[in-house]
Formats: sequence, C-alpha cells, structure tokens
Amino acid sequence: MSRNFKAILRGLTRRCPSCGTGRIFSGYMKLKQECPSCGISFAGIRTDDAAPWATILFVGHLAGSFIALTIHSDIPLYTLTGGILMIVLMGCAATLPIMKGIFVNLNWSLGVRYPETKPS
Repeated sequence: MSRNFKAILRGLTRRCPSCGTGRIFSGYMKLKQECPSCGISFAGIRTDDAAPWATILFVGHLAGSFIALTIHSDIPLYTLTGGILMIVLMGCAATLPIMKGIFVNLNWSLGVRYPETKPS
C-alpha cells in the first residue's frame, strides 16, 4: 500500500498520517500542533479551500440525487425543501472534518508545507 493511500485512509478517521493512532484535531476542525502519540509536527500544513470544495462536491451530488428522485413525488414543496436543507446541513457538518483530515494527511504525505507567518 502506498504512503499516500495510507495517509488518505488515516485521514478518513482523522488520525495521524505517520502513526495512525493520535488524533489530528483538538476540536471540531482545529488542527493540533503535533501528534500526541508520535510527536510529528503539523506546522505549516494548511488545507485552505480544498476541504470545503470537496465537501460541497460530495454533499451537492447527494442532494442533487435526492432532488432528482423526489421532485416528481407527491411530497409538499415545503416538506421537500426542508428535507433537502436538512440533508445538506447535516451532510456538510459531518463531511467537512473528514475532508479536512484527508487533505491534511495528504499534504503531510506529499510534503506540502507553507511557511509560518506571524502577524505584524
């Protein structure tokens, strides 16, 4: 199994890309400075817009499929709109940290790091 594929699988569970045991987030999506298990540094690893982009792509396809299946049904429009809105909101809330974990781990395995900038 390649290093990148292993990092992606560990990103799905939001675990350290190196050891696979330590958690990489200290909250919902706040990246830790280092792994609590093996101590590797996550300094300079950013995902910027990659995680939200992948989340929108994934959840948008799910919502679009749901809309396509239910648009010609007898469900009232307000109920259908509320259901789709709930699917989108819950899907984004559940998917965003997973996508960020994947991109953090992928950046680590590819060696993509950005210089630390300090506010002036």
